Amino acid sequence: MSVRALFPKGKEPRYVFEVLIGALPEAVLNFSHDGISLKALDPTKTALFELMFHATALEDYSVEEETKVGIIFTTLKDVLKRIGATEKLEIGVDKDRNRFSLYVYPKKGKDVGLVRRFSFPVVQAVEEEIPELPLSFDASFEMDADVFDDVVAMVEEVSDWIEIRVGPDSVTFRGVGEGGKAAEAELTHDSDSVFSISADNPVSAKYSVEMLRDISRKMKSLSKRVKIELSSGKPIRLSYEFATGFFTATIAPRVD
Repeated sequence: MSVRALFPKGKEPRYVFEVLIGALPEAVLNFSHDGISLKALDPTKTALFELMFHATALEDYSVEEETKVGIIFTTLKDVLKRIGATEKLEIGVDKDRNRFSLYVYPKKGKDVGLVRRFSFPVVQAVEEEIPELPLSFDASFEMDADVFDDVVAMVEEVSDWIEIRVGPDSVTFRGVGEGGKAAEAELTHDSDSVFSISADNPVSAKYSVEMLRDISRKMKSLSKRVKIELSSGKPIRLSYEFATGFFTATIAPRVD
């Protein structure tokens, strides 16, 4: 094979790919000597996703030359469900046969148990040129990823949008739905679930609660923390770091 990548835990590529399945019909994975990367806009051009699995963090990684692989994410949906959190996942690319393969086997190794292999044809997905976004953020905070998901889930019960307000000492999450239903949560510097807050002046913006939840419900299983950056009425960036790499999502604000 021209590419071979072995993940010590299958849950990392599984959960990241499950986030992407919900947002992207297809994308291009780039296999280079530095690792596996992806940069893609969703079809509505309201969300930008960036992913990197570092070569040095994988259990084994080899690439003969830089290789780009078009993937239709929906074809992976059922396969990903079969990857256990502690099972190993091996990704292989055979350029001669134009095949992309996934091998799933026990954490002790492929010689001690059942090995499952799934193979797909490589597709000619269009890799869109995405310029660097000239974004700057006026506020940021870092918090417990599980608590962030809980707060977003709470707001999702009453509203299809979530307003995030950041001040020098606190972060507030709020949503209002039909019939005046409302949900709100405030976290301060003193909260055990908040690790840092940075804002010289108050910042506020609204976003799709569904889109944030689609990300947070999966990524909380990979990262203990999420870094959130935003400006008033401008895109928000969610950043997660995990054992083998990082994932970021930059999402446009909701316009009333």
